[in-house]
Amino acid sequence: MPILDKNESDVEERFPGVKRWQVVDGGKGAEALSLGHLTFEPESAVPNHTHPTEEAMLLVEGELDAVLGNEVTTVKAGQTVLAPAGVRHGFVNRSGKQASLMAVFPTANIEITLVD
Repeated sequence: MPILDKNESDVEERFPGVKRWQVVDGGKGAEALSLGHLTFEPESAVPNHTHPTEEAMLLVEGELDAVLGNEVTTVKAGQTVLAPAGVRHGFVNRSGKQASLMAVFPTANIEITLVD
């Protein structure tokens, strides 16, 4: 049974002020699952995008404005955004404090398409 440590995962800053640790994916032995941990500095954002699979995003810390389809809603720690496959979604941190979330995909290889 593999035990994966987030602190041993590569971290990337895909968007300014947003760091992502890819905790689980095909490169770490998963066959059908990905798990990422993202942190958001104040005023940072993940631009609107889509995936060919659904995605569940659990807000672990803080508060973010979440775009889902044509709606914008403020989400807080403990709430989960469920983005169906092909539905546009993104986040903006306007709270003035750091926020973080866990992103779960039912695939070991994540595909992302940026959209307006």
